[in-house]
Amino acid sequence: MNGRASGRAEAKINLGLRILGRRDDGFHDIRSIFHSISLADEIDIALSDSGGVSISVEGGGGLVPADGTNLACRAAAAFMDRAGLSGGVSIRILKRIPAGGGLGGGSSDAACTLRLMRDITGLDPGLFEIASSLGSDVPFLLTGGAALVEGRGERITRIEAGDFHVLILDPGVHSSTAQAYADWDMRHPGLTIRHSRCDLPTPELAWHEGRPFPVSLCNDFLPLLVERFPAMAETADRLDACASTWGLSGSGSCFYALFRSAHEAESLEASVPRRFSPVLCRATCSAGVSSNW
Repeated sequence: MNGRASGRAEAKINLGLRILGRRDDGFHDIRSIFHSISLADEIDIALSDSGGVSISVEGGGGLVPADGTNLACRAAAAFMDRAGLSGGVSIRILKRIPAGGGLGGGSSDAACTLRLMRDITGLDPGLFEIASSLGSDVPFLLTGGAALVEGRGERITRIEAGDFHVLILDPGVHSSTAQAYADWDMRHPGLTIRHSRCDLPTPELAWHEGRPFPVSLCNDFLPLLVERFPAMAETADRLDACASTWGLSGSGSCFYALFRSAHEAESLEASVPRRFSPVLCRATCSAGVSSNW
């Protein structure tokens, strides 16, 4: 089977992230609001009659694997296997989402790959099941938009997407999700489950009391990461001084500030030192794919 397609793999931010406890399977139960944003990697896929799965990566600062361990490669291989297809898959990724930033870049690349494979082949061998096997963020990123996400990421309650502007700041730290959870486990050795009745009580996305959402943007990883990385502490202090609504995405290391208008976002972006690699973007309502056959 031959065919080509290209698409955008959009990043996500976490509007608050609470760790409720460790599960018997070794994962952690979380509660968070995920929202997709317009910052995106570009994915190109070509199918051919022969060969295996190959990948090339542009950008990413050498932090993104260009072999079979890449989530996009694993997604393509799993799709081919589940669909009973043979042949070759060539994947090209242009990275714009910072690696190790908590923005779901690798997971979004995998989700976009699955969507593009479906578009090229006209087959759906169970995209959600494949996505769930690849990582906790991949199922949400299949469609993007906004959702209340619980469990290890498999319980997704879709909610209305918001309309807001985002400034992303990257302190230049590569934060390992596994290490971040290990640090949390060490800090809470006796905790198996925590009920957070006060957190994220109303998941509707609307302006409220001068803030963009009637939810807490508290991220349980933040206190641990600012202790470990001085650059993250500096970034948090800067945002605390000049932004009314800001948070940490995922397990870090990228921060975001939220604004009603582009002018507000641009004003802060102009004042931020370039070493924080500021990026202006917007909330998006769904993950879009533009295919070229």
